[in-house]
Parts: sequence; C-alpha cells; structure tokens
Amino acid sequence: MVKVFFHRNNDEVLETDIEEGKTLLDAALRLHVKEIPADCKGNCACGTCHIHIDSRWVDIVEPIDLASLEPFVLEKCSNYDEKLSRLCCQIEIKESYNGLTVNLLGSDIK
Repeated sequence: MVKVFFHRNNDEVLETDIEEGKTLLDAALRLHVKEIPADCKGNCACGTCHIHIDSRWVDIVEPIDLASLEPFVLEKCSNYDEKLSRLCCQIEIKESYNGLTVNLLGSDIK
C-alpha cells in the first residue's frame, strides 16, 4: 500500500492508502474529495481532477505523456501551472510514490 496526502487550501490534510497500480483519482474517490468531482470518471476528458503536485514531488512523479490528452485538457483548466498541474486520473500509483503529496484546487467548492 502507498500512502498519499491531499492538502486543502485551509491546511486540512486528507490521507489514504492506495494499492500500487491504481490511480491518484482512485485515492481521491475513496476519500470523497469534494474538490475532485471527476465528471468524466477518469477518462482524461474534463479536467475536474486537476491538482498541483507538491513541488517536492515534481521530479519524482512520472511526467505527463505528451502524446496523451492530458496536456491539452490541463491547458484549459483554471490555475494551470506548467510545472505543477496534473490530472489525478493520469497518475498511476507506484511504490516509489509512498508519501506523495498533492495540493487540491478549488477548495471553495461546496
């Protein structure tokens, strides 16, 4: 199991353990993270699972596959940051990601 952390803007931290091979979106759904509605159910089509990778993890998490739809979806998202932005549905959990920390966007969603 790999432990992942989701930081909200108000400094609240959500954490869960997730199996290797699952996605970061699976972890967010397990926690019912309201900032990640995942409207397309993880099909890399909507951008509603957009997060920012904590800067300490940017060089550890596998980079965006430039041949995928992810860069195009992200560029249309508010709060897009070329270095930090990722879609949860496109990050496959690996053992080396134990302790992965991401920052949630849109924490004002009710």
